[in-house]
Amino acid sequence: MNINDLLSLTSSSLRSNPLRSFLSSLGVFMGVFAVSGTLQVSDIGKIYLKTQLQKMESPQISIQSPYNSVTSQIEKYQIEDLVWLKTKLSGWKYIAPVQNGGNDAIFLGTQKINVESQAVTPDFLPISGRKLIAGKFFTVNDLQQIRSVVVIDQLLAQKLFKGKNSLGKMIYFQNKSYYIQGIIQTRKSNTWGEEQGLILIPLSVYQSLKSSPFFDKITITPKNPENIEQIQNQAISILKKRFPNVDIYAFSNVEEVKSLEKVLNGVTIILLLIGSIALFVGGVGIANITIASVVERTPEIGLRRAIGATQKNILIQFLLEATFISMTGGIIAIVTVQGITIITVTLLNLPYQFGYETPLVSLSSAIIVGIISSFLPALRASKLDPVEALRSQ
Repeated sequence: MNINDLLSLTSSSLRSNPLRSFLSSLGVFMGVFAVSGTLQVSDIGKIYLKTQLQKMESPQISIQSPYNSVTSQIEKYQIEDLVWLKTKLSGWKYIAPVQNGGNDAIFLGTQKINVESQAVTPDFLPISGRKLIAGKFFTVNDLQQIRSVVVIDQLLAQKLFKGKNSLGKMIYFQNKSYYIQGIIQTRKSNTWGEEQGLILIPLSVYQSLKSSPFFDKITITPKNPENIEQIQNQAISILKKRFPNVDIYAFSNVEEVKSLEKVLNGVTIILLLIGSIALFVGGVGIANITIASVVERTPEIGLRRAIGATQKNILIQFLLEATFISMTGGIIAIVTVQGITIITVTLLNLPYQFGYETPLVSLSSAIIVGIISSFLPALRASKLDPVEALRSQ
């Protein structure tokens, strides 16, 4: 018998008992739906985390001021501490001081806009990974001459000037007038909350206003982002030698994303286990249906063997029936999951990119389960003695 004859016989057999075929496909549908849905959620989650990372600043470590838990006192850093850390720490690309200015209001005419502020040095730009959009960033001369200039991000520029040129304009911030000399790219400093705009002032200007040589944070960019955790631990260990008997806390801006990724992977594994169990149950259903089919069609098998069908023909036919059932249930499940996914990501405005990997994995798993679960009953059918099979009629 050729393949066309086998396919024709398979189709006729499945059509002869539509309810049985439907129930078998339904079991596979539920299993593939669970597996495909889980993989789809995992894919969307990973794309979302990737887009969040792209919106954030470059991978960096922020080391907070030393804190004495006994006296509840905070010790701040000086330039000497920064220089000392540079000589002791390895694997860093940039190390720079940062002073958080907190949230305050910018005044421009009748406008009053709340913003986040930081006092920084020229190294802030390469550390943050933000691009300079217009004008220029701070220079060493700006810091040495304590110039009253600021750099703002695109979001704040849009809020203040509605798309008009903002370079050289004067704004009023924290009881002092500043001239805008540059605009930088807007990026999120963390994965939560909405950005409200950022204003940067030279660190020397801030220190002059406060009459203080201190700053509260050291920022480090590693040469290799993969070593960020190792460098973070090393930096803490080094600074503790300079600041004994205090607590030094540090965090990286990718920690939250990594923790979310771990949670996502854990949930994915649990859901995949549940989906695999559902798919296994579908496979058991196919096995039962195949066994019942073999029993019912024993005379037919004997007749076909008597007129020349080989054991291989019988085996392939039953395997083809199981494959058709699995493919039908699997394809319908995959199409259903894709439809639900498209509707969901559209309504929730989530990032999504169709990939062939998830449907292929889901469909392949359905076919493999169908073949494996029906193999033993099909093998038993192929080995039936023709004479005994005909006698059972």
